[in-house]
Amino acid sequence: MVDIDLIVQMLRDHGHTVEDVHVVPPNAGEYAFTVDGVAVNLEGARHILELDEAK
Repeated sequence: MVDIDLIVQMLRDHGHTVEDVHVVPPNAGEYAFTVDGVAVNLEGARHILELDEAK
């Protein structure tokens, strides 16, 4: 199970703006985020956090 609230909080803690999070119905279990004005899926959100950690 993915803790979406934790991912959103981590993105915000790293200075990103998270405007929208919702489940994408055709892809059960997938989430869509709007991070810094860009639509990303769960993998995209994780990638952003990985890049932040590498800094």
